[in-house]
Amino acid sequence: MLNINYKKLLLKKNKIPITCLTAYSKPTANLLDGKVDLILVGDSLGTTLYGMKNTRGVTIEMMKNHGKAVVKNTKSSMTIVDMPYNTYRNKREALKNAKELIAFTKADFLKIETDKKNIQIVKYLSDNEIKVVSHIGVTPQKFSDFKKIKSVGKQTKDAQRLLNLAIELESAGSKLIVLECIYETVAKKITNILSIPTIGIGSSKYCDGQVLVIDDILNFNSNIKKPKFVKHFTNIEENISKAINNFVKSVKKKKFPLRKHSYK
Repeated sequence: MLNINYKKLLLKKNKIPITCLTAYSKPTANLLDGKVDLILVGDSLGTTLYGMKNTRGVTIEMMKNHGKAVVKNTKSSMTIVDMPYNTYRNKREALKNAKELIAFTKADFLKIETDKKNIQIVKYLSDNEIKVVSHIGVTPQKFSDFKKIKSVGKQTKDAQRLLNLAIELESAGSKLIVLECIYETVAKKITNILSIPTIGIGSSKYCDGQVLVIDDILNFNSNIKKPKFVKHFTNIEENISKAINNFVKSVKKKKFPLRKHSYK
């Protein structure tokens, strides 16, 4: 079983790939703890759990409650909690909400979607002892329609912009950087030039680690079209459907509950 800390994460860079999956609840946290390096309580819970069309409706209260449930049940892995949309628009707002999230959840890191405009917010949070994970490339909070999301970094100018951004975010105090849907060559350059680890999602094997939404790797909802970068590692939906069908049959045929399931 893993027992990870930030120093160990840094030592993994360029040597051992870092693993990260999402969790939103106690049972999932229990399953992941000590198996993956990082557990992310992502604002992806908006679409995954609450059926939202995007992540913009996720509130800080949601992140606090799900974050606390996960962190409380995580002993060996490190934890990251997302700061939701419109909670870090300026330094004052960012610090207030960041302190609230950390105090309530006790998470190791907070993740914010970053671009040129909020580098100074990352620095301000870092200067105030908030451990920040920056998220660059495709930043979902910018999209009201996820169908419009496309990979980035193909054009030379765009590639250089992403590289410069990553360098500036490291200088601003970022502890890790998530690279989402960034062209392979650019993700590789960013990973090689930074001294902090990069965690990729749809950004090639050249990142220092990989993150996916746990519902996606389990194939929890096959009716939803998944991005190209998703791989199913099992088909839990099929297993759950079988279990439900077996329950229904047992009840209808009066084979459940049996005497051993009843109190006398």
